[in-house]
Amino acid sequence: MSGHRPRKTPAAARKRNEPSESSPGSAIPTAILAGTFAALASVFAKLTLDVRTVEFLQYACYTFFTPMSPHCTSLFIAKEGETSPIVVAVRTACFGLIFICNAAMWTLFTKALNRSKSSATVTVINSASNFCLTAMLGYALFSEPLALQWWFGASLIVIGSVLVSSDETSDISKQKKE
Repeated sequence: MSGHRPRKTPAAARKRNEPSESSPGSAIPTAILAGTFAALASVFAKLTLDVRTVEFLQYACYTFFTPMSPHCTSLFIAKEGETSPIVVAVRTACFGLIFICNAAMWTLFTKALNRSKSSATVTVINSASNFCLTAMLGYALFSEPLALQWWFGASLIVIGSVLVSSDETSDISKQKKE
């Protein structure tokens, strides 16, 4: 049977019509989202362990639920030396959210790596979004100072990652030319 071409299976036809997963444009938002989940995992870790969690819960209660109500204080403060059951429940939930955010971060990071031609690019974007979002959330939620020294160190890390990424990208383009 000369000239006979086998029929394409439905799976092969679908794959041909699907957009390319290796497009770098789809990797960037996924890497940013992965960095966001990494930053959220840090926030939940802090809420799990920090002594200011009770103050944060009281502030949230005053702001959102019952402004100027004495119930906000009594809900989160138990007898001396004891922890309120609500605080224990919130800390337990935050502990679980650490694992959920980390699982989401690794899933998205892996997807971004699969969609990108350069793993260094995904790593740079993930790290930069994680650094910046962690700093902003720490400042907004926990009143942590953002010293110039911190920004300088984070900038050096990002610049170093960009340099590694550009070196890896140039190596990939050299390989394609050969």
